Amino acid sequence: MDLNNFFNSLTDEQKLQLANALMNSTSQQQSEKKQEDFVVKTTQPPKKTASIGEDFIVRKAEQPSARRKESVKARHNQWEDTGEFKDVHTPEYERTPRRREAPRKEDVECHVCGKSFKIDPRFSYGEYYRCNRCTGKK
Repeated sequence: MDLNNFFNSLTDEQKLQLANALMNSTSQQQSEKKQEDFVVKTTQPPKKTASIGEDFIVRKAEQPSARRKESVKARHNQWEDTGEFKDVHTPEYERTPRRREAPRKEDVECHVCGKSFKIDPRFSYGEYYRCNRCTGKK
């Protein structure tokens, strides 16, 4: 159904009511726009937020390059202990004993400087092991 068919199907009374409704809505919109302009001029602009389009894609209002970069520096810790949950009591319990045995280290000799030291066998592989000091040397 197109707009012409719709308009022709209306009675004279309905056409007058439609015309009055349209005139009232446009005058209200114009007065709202004038009020919005006045409000926007007197107050700070609203913060820009992300908008979601009809295709459900979120677009950020500000470009990342438009924002000022803030340097990283030490600041005062603003956390305050409010003393919440003082009524909660942690029950006493017996700690689980350690079942894992102590790590076994093996003797390894550095093939560059000849220094011998102990290291965990997980980190020792191959014949030619280098110590921490010789690792950076070529």
